[in-house]
Amino acid sequence: MAKQTSPNIANLRNAMMEDKDYEEVRRLCGEVPEGPLQIISSYDDTVLHMAAHSKQEDLVLDLLNMIPEDRNHKLSHIKNSEGNTILHELASSNDMEDGARELLKRAPNLLTGRNNLGEESIFCAARHGQTRMFRLLAEEMKLEELNPEESKAHLQRNDGTTVLHVSVATECFYLALFIVEKCPYLVEQRDQSSMTALQYLACNPTAFRRGEIQIRQGFMELLNKSKFLNKSKIEVQQGGLVQLFSEIYKILL
Repeated sequence: MAKQTSPNIANLRNAMMEDKDYEEVRRLCGEVPEGPLQIISSYDDTVLHMAAHSKQEDLVLDLLNMIPEDRNHKLSHIKNSEGNTILHELASSNDMEDGARELLKRAPNLLTGRNNLGEESIFCAARHGQTRMFRLLAEEMKLEELNPEESKAHLQRNDGTTVLHVSVATECFYLALFIVEKCPYLVEQRDQSSMTALQYLACNPTAFRRGEIQIRQGFMELLNKSKFLNKSKIEVQQGGLVQLFSEIYKILL
């Protein structure tokens, strides 16, 4: 049986990954054993993984509609070799919001699925600087209703890095502002190198280039005012936090 289906799987792989012939992908998914959940890459990506990764939202929606209701449970368990679910792939782009909503209708527990790094999908949205997707996933998981300890469990990966760390590291300050406003307790969180998000900022000179100063200043003001920030306990190599703020404001203003 496997020998009979392998040519179709090979054709499906070529249509999806090389020819990008999405109409052919739709047709061939009806002819392979697992349909849209068929693995087609050496990294254990399914057709749906690849459609999400390629940012083909219409294709994702069509493929999801091909999955019978009694097989929706499989969506929660399918991961590629990096441990990424289909929602992890969708989370990397703001343009895939409708795909994420439809997927979560079918498999809501994907919200808390983790990859090999311990990242939930909302973390992937932050890592890729996708503010709209981050907000969508935060709403879906009712993040604001969780207490700080429950929330941190969703917003931190295995090495201690938080969504605030990565949004600062990638200079996505609009997202960083949103995170600080909604989750101020992340300000004090340290990664495996014992660094806070503020220390990430201090170590990144490109973050203080002219242009978009207002958003960076707003982010710094929120950090400075945060009741969770214990200035007396946080130090950086070049001196105390108060001195750091003083120098940053000189640059920003």
